[in-house]
Amino acid sequence: MWRIALILSLISSLVLNVYLFMQLNIQLIESNFPQAVSRYSQLPTTQIKKDQELKKSTIRSNALDSPNVIDGTNLSENASNQVSEITAAIDVKDYFNAAYLINRLANDHKSELPQAKLFWLQATKTLIQQKHFTHAENAISAYLSFDPDDSEFLYQQVDLYWQQQLPLLAIKHAYEVQYHVFSEVEIRNKVNFARELVQQQIALLQKNSLWLELRDLVEEVLALDPQNLNLQWHFVFAQYQLGEFEYARNAIEPLLNQPNYKVKAQALLADIEAALRAPQSVPLTRQGEHFIVQALINESFNVSLMLDTGASISLLSEQAFNELNHYSDVIYLKDLTLNTAGGQITASLYQVAEFAIQGYRVNDFVFAVSPFTSEGNDGLLGMNFLKAFDFHIDQKNSWLVLEGK
Repeated sequence: MWRIALILSLISSLVLNVYLFMQLNIQLIESNFPQAVSRYSQLPTTQIKKDQELKKSTIRSNALDSPNVIDGTNLSENASNQVSEITAAIDVKDYFNAAYLINRLANDHKSELPQAKLFWLQATKTLIQQKHFTHAENAISAYLSFDPDDSEFLYQQVDLYWQQQLPLLAIKHAYEVQYHVFSEVEIRNKVNFARELVQQQIALLQKNSLWLELRDLVEEVLALDPQNLNLQWHFVFAQYQLGEFEYARNAIEPLLNQPNYKVKAQALLADIEAALRAPQSVPLTRQGEHFIVQALINESFNVSLMLDTGASISLLSEQAFNELNHYSDVIYLKDLTLNTAGGQITASLYQVAEFAIQGYRVNDFVFAVSPFTSEGNDGLLGMNFLKAFDFHIDQKNSWLVLEGK
């Protein structure tokens, strides 16, 4: 029992000591700060709010003074530094790094993008003017990797190719700009710009009578702008100037009923028809006692053939046929026996879609292939072509005169 009484006495003594210690500390605190506690408790509510706002203002002021916080003046300096890094990269033509930096600027300080872009754009224009085309192309490609739809840099790409005298490539890129804008007005403006560029090149080719180049250019551009009747007109006119009268007659048909082209299209058609009726003199090359004429198969393969009015069918050498078969389509028909000056031979008959001599064409043209070889030509031109026209050979002046029947 006495042990239990002793333990209880010790616990009571410990609790009393703790209580007395706490009371002593409370009195000490109140004695040291009585005026401050009393004054704050007596302030009106409005004054307390003012003190709180003053405290917040002090915190903000301290934050601005801290070099670790990007705000206010420091925010502006950071953006300026990033723009300076971009311009420095452009100055040393490190466009890969410039593209990385401008992406970072777009994320951190988008409002500074116009300044960086303007510097980049002016630097690119200068490169093109100074004919530093490789650097200009790198500059354009790097910026377009950041913003593929930027019209100003897309047009710099057009100008780059134009200044390098690559008009077709420039025109193709000019037409592609329309796919980077979204309103109907913008699309129409981009297409009109491309058409103006085409018209400049057409005028240049016409001035120099470069009809083959004009025809090829317009044919390419028509694939990009098939509804452009002005292109169709120039295409027909170039064919007419090249003596491709049958092609021109077919190509002019869509213009005959168009109000803006009807009159001049009908006038040109009349000239085409007259040309088709007129005799055509084809130059010949002498080879001993024989004459050689140049022909075109399927608009793609040139051959030199010896005129032979005694041959009922035209003939190609095996070598010429193998080359033709590599570049163009031919159709096998059958084998047959031919009588030649050296005796009878077995030859294979083939057919091509078209055979032409200076605008005079025969469709579904048939010819034979044999081991025949002769230095200076690829075969014989026989009567299966010549009989389609009224013809005669002007031996004195080396002309083959052809006239439509």
